[in-house]
Amino acid sequence: MNGSLDKPKGFGEILDYTFRLSKMHFKTFFLVFLTLIGPLFLLQALIGLLTGTSFFKDSTSVTNIFTDGLETWATNLEEEQSTLTPGYLIGTMMTGLVGTISLFLYPAAQGAIMFAVNHIRKGESFTLKQILKEGFSRYGPLLGSTLLLSVIGFGMFFVPTMAIIIIGMFGMMIDPIFGVVLYLLMFLAAFVGIMYFFVRWGFGVAVSCMEVGQAPGLGRSWHLTKKRVWPILGLFVVFGLIIAIISGAFELTLGLVLGNSVVYQMIVNLVTLFTTMIVSVGYSVIYFDLKTRNDGDDLNQLIDDYKTV
Repeated sequence: MNGSLDKPKGFGEILDYTFRLSKMHFKTFFLVFLTLIGPLFLLQALIGLLTGTSFFKDSTSVTNIFTDGLETWATNLEEEQSTLTPGYLIGTMMTGLVGTISLFLYPAAQGAIMFAVNHIRKGESFTLKQILKEGFSRYGPLLGSTLLLSVIGFGMFFVPTMAIIIIGMFGMMIDPIFGVVLYLLMFLAAFVGIMYFFVRWGFGVAVSCMEVGQAPGLGRSWHLTKKRVWPILGLFVVFGLIIAIISGAFELTLGLVLGNSVVYQMIVNLVTLFTTMIVSVGYSVIYFDLKTRNDGDDLNQLIDDYKTV
């Protein structure tokens, strides 16, 4: 498997390599996220318990799901959530705070995964402690690039959305059918445009991590993704579908049995860490594939191998 990242890969090869890496190094990769984000999820569970969330869904509630039907259960759940007690409000605010803090730790986790994949690429061994240290060594550029891309992403979403709403309203005033068609066409165009720029600039985080002096890496990312936008977008669509299927399956089945309990939230959070790990590995594999295609890393590797012979 060593050296496989030194050759340009096709669509299917990137997916296959991502899942093989995730399987072979699952323990280390998952522990990266569990070490950094896990304590926050544990704190979130503790806050839930202190604000009145049940640890397990009680048996009577579970029975009602199957005897009274999903519609009745959903109605009861909605009524429960509409009761805004002080404990509920405090718990919601604290949970939001925990979620915000976790966003500042994800860049370090992504950096650790990138360094791990780079070690695999070079045929080097590594430890959990080592890649965590390497990830935090580039934390400043990683965080800065992530925040900048988040602001750009918000702007790319907010501005077109407002423009579409205003233009669509005028279209509806002219003719309802024309307005609906106009809405659909504009949303489709905006989606494609946003995804295009997301791909072109999205590897700025990887560049900031692996290439010293390149942060925030937007220009470098634009260069790397040249002529590879649509295959990369297709890969992220596949990753998104996989995440949706896995998350949906767990949330639906466990939600019916456990309800909105602390145990349910903890399991869902663990599933989220698992799917995030897969996407992080895939993101790293795509970056090194782009770097190989653009920088001739495969030729450099052959030259190095020749010199050592």
